[in-house]
Amino acid sequence: MLCMVVRCGSYDHHLYALNYQDRCCAYKVSCGGSIYGSPAVDMAHDMIYVACTSGLVTAISLEVPSFRIVWQYEAGEAIFSSLAIDHQSGNVVCCLVNGLVIALNSHGTVVWKATVGGPIFAGACVSSALPSQC
Repeated sequence: MLCMVVRCGSYDHHLYALNYQDRCCAYKVSCGGSIYGSPAVDMAHDMIYVACTSGLVTAISLEVPSFRIVWQYEAGEAIFSSLAIDHQSGNVVCCLVNGLVIALNSHGTVVWKATVGGPIFAGACVSSALPSQC
């Protein structure tokens, strides 16, 4: 039987994986700050990415049994938003409260960045449906 896992961030600095069927906590990982946005799951690479108010972006392996932290990136500014994954490139898009938008590759290296005119509190939406958008 397939086990459904609910993953959610918390004000207490942890990412929780909750076993929906058994109604218990399967694991939790400390992420270094309060988590307001939704984590981004990349099932193709068995990874989950989460950002927090301390400015850390954490990549966590979903491979059983370890659920280990693979890398952390220090953005230098609080992140309140949900992360987004560009499924074509595998990059993780992060919106920072200082107006910076960055894309991190699967190793946690910045591969793209842009600045908007003010603070960002909402997550990015990555669309590749319309070629005219590029």
